[in-house]
Parts: sequence; C-alpha cells; structure tokens
Amino acid sequence: MVRFVPDEGLWLKGNLHAHSTLSDGNLTPDRVIAAYEERGYDFFALTDHDYYARYAPREKMILIPGFELAGYMGSKRVHLNVFEKGPVSRFVQGQRFSIQDEEETRAFIEEYQDEYLFMLNHPDWSLLEYRDIEAYDQFFALEVMNWGTEYYDGIGEGSYFWETGLRYGRRWGAIATDDNHNGYTDEPGWPFGNTGNDSFGAWIMVKAKERTRQAIIAALEAGHYYASTGPEIHSFTVEDGWAEVHCSPVSRIIFSGEKRNLRRRLGENLTHFRAPLRGNKEHVKVRIIDDKGKTAYSNPIYLKDV
Repeated sequence: MVRFVPDEGLWLKGNLHAHSTLSDGNLTPDRVIAAYEERGYDFFALTDHDYYARYAPREKMILIPGFELAGYMGSKRVHLNVFEKGPVSRFVQGQRFSIQDEEETRAFIEEYQDEYLFMLNHPDWSLLEYRDIEAYDQFFALEVMNWGTEYYDGIGEGSYFWETGLRYGRRWGAIATDDNHNGYTDEPGWPFGNTGNDSFGAWIMVKAKERTRQAIIAALEAGHYYASTGPEIHSFTVEDGWAEVHCSPVSRIIFSGEKRNLRRRLGENLTHFRAPLRGNKEHVKVRIIDDKGKTAYSNPIYLKDV
C-alpha cells in the first residue's frame, strides 16, 4: 500500500502567501501575523513583494521566512514565492530585490535553489502558458488555488496549468493560498468581517513529523500535504491497482490521472470512495468537492514509485 502522506506525524494548517504594508497589503505585519495565529493556523509565511524580513517568533504559530519575487520568464512577468529552507539566511533584514529580465531571474533561481524553495504563483492571473516556464524545473509546487484572485476575479484556480505540467512530467505539488492584501478598507467590518475579506479562504494541510519549521519544510519538499478551500482528506492510498480515499463529507469525489482516466462518485455526504485505476500509468490523484463548491486537491501518487 502506498499512502499520499505518512501515517505518522501531525496535520498542520498553514498559509504560504500573504502581504502587509511592507508591500501592497493594507495591514501591518504584526496585525496580519496575529490574525492568522488567532484563527488557529499552525504556520504562516508573510511574503511581501521583493522584500525579505524575519519576524519575532510567535507563541502558537510557526513563521516561515519568505517573500514574493517578481521576475521574467520569456516575455511574461512572473511571481515566485521564495521560502527559506535552513536556519541561516543569505539575505539581510529589509533587503529588497529588483529583477529586470529573464537572465537575472534564471541567475537568481540557480544561485539560491539549494537553500530556498521556489513556488510558482497564480499562473492564470499571470497569463502564463506552459511554454513560458518549461525551461525551469526548480519549482517544488505551484498555486492550484490563489484565493484572493479567485474570490475577486475568478482567475485564481490553476489546476489546468498544474495538470499540463504533470502531463509533461513535472512533479509539482498543489498549493492553495490566500494571497491576502486585505483591501476594501472602507467597507463595514474591515478587515476580516467585510465582504471584501480575502483572508482565510485557502490553505494547505501538511503532514509533518513534528511541529517545527524544519519538519514543515521537509514535508513540503516531500509533497506530504494537500491543498484545500474547505474539505479534509483524511487518507488517500493505492494498493493492488485500486485507489481509496477517506474524507470529510462532500458531494463529489474524483480520481484522475495523466489522461482522461477518471473515476468518480457523486452523492450526498460522501466520506469514502474506492475504485480500480483506469489505465493510469503515471499517477493518480484525488479531488473532493463539497455541496458549496469548496474543494481539496491531493498531490499525485506516482505509480512508477509504487
């Protein structure tokens, strides 16, 4: 039996994309960080644009140092989240970045790829096509759901781009984030009780060996997590040509692979589905959707590794 995450460990909830007044957000860093801690998140990355900072440790939430780097791939402007893997940074507090072209983008990635994780942000919002980024294989994941752009404009769901990369052999993980800026400051209830609130809409659940930053980073590198806007994936396994999932109550469960090799179950309050694989040769993954359209995406189980 192959499991999509290990049995051992802790489920930890986190947001890996957020902004403050240090770039184009509307809340101070302390207020953004405190809001996610109060909401019960286990880890959080404040990723202001082209700005590196570390923040004081929190009592109840682990902070992952990172930032959102603007660069170029081909003729397209791209945004990459950059996360610190180790305890020591090569950047200084308050350091700013200014990438001017693709050559500088490539040089930055190549210089820092061993010490930092790179994530491709909101490919749909960035108007990307696969050919724009096919020369780069350093991303550990991409945003399959960027809540801010999806909630406001309907262009934050990146599963098509993710699927395309998987078909071309990329082993990208699927990340869901808020990318919150906490705008609409004149609305009643701002910043978290207004209709324009873009916080707390999408996250990842990481299966980490322990509740430490290094364990979370290790789980991210290993793909031991899933992305969600609501539903929970409790287990997802492959054994003897069958896929099986246990989850929170949903109305649709879909197994998919590298082609139209789909298996599905539809109904009310579904919490389990088991089905034979349908010609999958590369991978199988599961997507679950509840009656409100909230979705969770597993990372693939790669069948050549089974």
